[in-house]
Amino acid sequence: MEIAQIPPSPELLELLSDCDLPVADIAVSDTLRFYGCRSDGLLTGVVGLESHGSVALLRSLAVPRSSRGAGIGRALVRFVEQRARSRGVRTMFLLTETADGFFALLGYQPIPREQAPPAIAATTQFSVLCPASSRLLSKPL
Repeated sequence: MEIAQIPPSPELLELLSDCDLPVADIAVSDTLRFYGCRSDGLLTGVVGLESHGSVALLRSLAVPRSSRGAGIGRALVRFVEQRARSRGVRTMFLLTETADGFFALLGYQPIPREQAPPAIAATTQFSVLCPASSRLLSKPL
């Protein structure tokens, strides 16, 4: 599976929306990059990486329902973890309402939202887009 950086596009926004993920702040950015993979020309998975120095936010992991169960999500998470590690990130964070179990299998542990580092707490994802009921998970890299 080849994973490559992808720009914000209607195709990306459609996949995120189809997976009930927020898209309000998706734009070209110095801190947020999206990576994805394709099969037969179709986007079969995406993940976002929002870097802030030694911490980063794993964002918007999305795999179409028809492609789930093939390991795409795991491969995308491993890819952004390696990318983050190579850029000096020491801890990854993410917010979720529904995927705690999936991310726990990949080594992410829940932490109280109050323990979010200031750079993570200041993100639009944390402070505006994700409801207060979203759980914060972290993983040391």
